[in-house]
Amino acid sequence: MASREGGAAGRSALWVGRTREYRTGMDTELVAIDGAAGPAVSLFVLCGDRFEGSQLFRSGGLSVHMVRVEGHPVSMASCTVGDHQWMLARDALVARLDARAFVFELPGFFYAVVVPPDAAGGVESKCATMAEIFSRFCAYHDLTTADGADEAGDLNQHTNPWVRAHSKIQRLKRHTSPTGQAPADAPFDRARQMERAVRTSAVVKLLTRSLLTGVLQPTRHLIITLGCGANAGTSSSASAAALPSKSVVSDLLDAIETNRARPRCDARRGGGLGWWGLNVEGVMLLLRVVKAVRGKKQVAAPGNKRPRDEGPGRDDLRRGGVVGGGSAAAFGGGAAQRWCVGACGSS
Repeated sequence: MASREGGAAGRSALWVGRTREYRTGMDTELVAIDGAAGPAVSLFVLCGDRFEGSQLFRSGGLSVHMVRVEGHPVSMASCTVGDHQWMLARDALVARLDARAFVFELPGFFYAVVVPPDAAGGVESKCATMAEIFSRFCAYHDLTTADGADEAGDLNQHTNPWVRAHSKIQRLKRHTSPTGQAPADAPFDRARQMERAVRTSAVVKLLTRSLLTGVLQPTRHLIITLGCGANAGTSSSASAAALPSKSVVSDLLDAIETNRARPRCDARRGGGLGWWGLNVEGVMLLLRVVKAVRGKKQVAAPGNKRPRDEGPGRDDLRRGGVVGGGSAAAFGGGAAQRWCVGACGSS
């Protein structure tokens, strides 16, 4: 049954759907578009120096969920298209290009979501709800408004819609970067961008499950800073809201690729917004989980006897890419998720 989810002061409440309770938290569906009932939602990875190499990555139903940790000011929203999931971060750019198209900033690449129209018009209403959700959980910008829709040179006349989107995104990043200077873009590497897209979903699924099952303990594995700048790791601060920084995902991806965690000083973040991130111990805990799952994958390699319960997830494990070489689990299947929880619990 749907219910109302209270918002911050001055904001209207959101209609929410089903809520599932877990050991240490709750997972609430904020909005859903059923891909089976009509045309599927498309998820693109925007590749190339100007998004000219972008390609369809997933298609299916779309949903937006919010995870809350009981007794602590830790919340996290995420989007899913088909079987692919990514996190919404307070300091990550999300831009609405038109009524049914959104672009998301991820570590090292961008996603784009395109929602097809429907005859009943319900999709437009749900896209408006998603825009409201993104405005609460992300660095959201509506480029469909008069100010956001201004043309930015001849590039916007390009026939490729993602190239046109790139010019708008770059202009937006220049306006929102500190000191007004444009951030340097990483060199274009399609293989790395696609690999990161796969790993990102696996990392977010692992992070979500670890928060909900109590594997990640806020007082031990997280850095939580509220709007006042004070560190909040106790239940006395539960009434405040803290949202994840985009460094949560980038730190995990870097740790997987380098096999170590780098200390990060996030005290400089602020602007009156609460945020949370992983400390070094939290990153290393999840890195051990990834290693444990990779060990399961190696045991199940051809020529070795495969564990009986691995069957439902073996395809997901083969096409995973959580660790180097794209050869380990993506935590996509049921068996892989069981391994994840088992490994976390034994750490």
